Amino acid sequence: MYAPIAAVLAALSSLALAPQALAAGVTTAPTARAADEFPEDWFWRIGDAGVAHKSMTGKAPPALTVRGWVGRESEIAPLKKGDVFAALAGNVVVIDFWATWCGPCRKALPENVAMLSQLSAKGLVMIGVHDAQRGSETMETVAKAAGVSNPLAIDDAGKSAKAWNVGFWPTYAVIDRAGMLRAVGLQPQFVRKVVEKLLAEPAPAGAAAKQPPAPNLAKPASAPPVSIPPVSTNQATPTPSTTGRVQNLPRAMLEGNGARRGKMAKFDQCPTAPEMTSVTGWTNTEPAMGGASTLAQLKGKVVVLDFWATWCGPCIAAIPNTNALMSKYADQGLVVIGVCRSDGSEKMLDTVRSKGIAYPVCIDAKNEVNTAYGVDGYPDYYLIDRAGRLRGADVASVSLEDAIKLLLAEK
Repeated sequence: MYAPIAAVLAALSSLALAPQALAAGVTTAPTARAADEFPEDWFWRIGDAGVAHKSMTGKAPPALTVRGWVGRESEIAPLKKGDVFAALAGNVVVIDFWATWCGPCRKALPENVAMLSQLSAKGLVMIGVHDAQRGSETMETVAKAAGVSNPLAIDDAGKSAKAWNVGFWPTYAVIDRAGMLRAVGLQPQFVRKVVEKLLAEPAPAGAAAKQPPAPNLAKPASAPPVSIPPVSTNQATPTPSTTGRVQNLPRAMLEGNGARRGKMAKFDQCPTAPEMTSVTGWTNTEPAMGGASTLAQLKGKVVVLDFWATWCGPCIAAIPNTNALMSKYADQGLVVIGVCRSDGSEKMLDTVRSKGIAYPVCIDAKNEVNTAYGVDGYPDYYLIDRAGRLRGADVASVSLEDAIKLLLAEK
C-alpha cells in the first residue's frame, strides 16, 4: 500500500506522512535556471511544501543533516566529513527522502537501483535520506531486499526534512554538476527524465566529477519491487469452512513485514469492523451510501475505507484510480469511503472539488478511527465484507482491485 506512518505519517503513502514545518529560510546562490524549466505535472505541487519547493529551485541546496550512514565505506567516507555536496561536486546528485513505511517509496526502490546501475558511470550519485520519526530500524533490511547499494542515512531529528520542506514521501530532489538544485518534489516516474537532461550538460570548469565506485548490486536491476505484487484473479476465492468461519484476505494482498502484520493480528479473525463514531464533515454521500451514516447500516455492501490526507502526494495521485473503482463496481455493491486525517482536513472540501473526488469522504476529527484500525501510512486501504466483517487490514494498493473482486464475488 501506499504510505505506512507510525501514525505518511504514510506516506504517504504508498505517499504514511506527517507534514513538516517549512524552513524559515534557505541559503541561496545565484539562480542557475528558471524554476519552470521542467513541466509542472512532473511534480507533487501540494500545499505549502509545493510552493516552497518551487522557490528553492535554481539555488544552492540546503545542507543535509543526517546520521547513521550506511553503504560501501569507499562511498560514504567522504560524505561523513561534512559538506556532502562539496564531496560530490561535478556529479548529478539525486536526494531521495524516503521511509520504509511509505509504499510509494519502496515501490520506487528497484527503479532507482536500475537507474543508478545504468547511469552512475556518467556521473549520477544517489543518496537516500530516511525519515527521522519512524521505520529507520528496518532501513537496511528493506534496502537490501530491493538491491539498493547507494549511500543511505537517517535524517537527524528531522532537520533535513525541515530544511528541504519535505511535506510528503517520497520527495525527490536533483542537483546539477554545478551544485544547483534544479528540481525538488518530483514524482518518482519523472526523476530519470530530469537526471538524463542534467547528465547531458557539461560539468563547469574545474568541477570534474568525483566518481564513486560502480555499485555492487545485491540484486539485478530487474528485481521485483518490494511492494507486494498483485494477486491473480484466477486464484480461488476464499471459502468459509464447514464451521462457518470466514477467512482473511490472502496474505499476499496485504501490506507489511512480519512486525507490521504482528501488530495487525487482532484483525486476523475477521471481527466486525470498528464503527466510525467520531467522523464529521461528510460529503458525496449520495447516492453511494443510500442514506446510511454508519458501517452497520452499510451491511450488504462491500466497503473500502481509504485512509488519506490532503497533504499526501500518493493519496492525491490515487484519486483517479479510486474514482474508477467506485464507478466500475458500484452496481455490484461497492462503496468507497475516504477517511481524511484531521491535520490538513480544512482543505478537504477544496481537494474534493479540485481533484474531482466522486466517492463519499469524511473527516476523522480526532484521528480515533485511524487509531482503531491501526493505520500507519497513507493511503491505507481496509476492506469490509457484506456481513460487516473486516476482511483485509492494510491491503496493498497494487492488490486493491483484486481484493475488491474477491469480496464482491461472495454472496
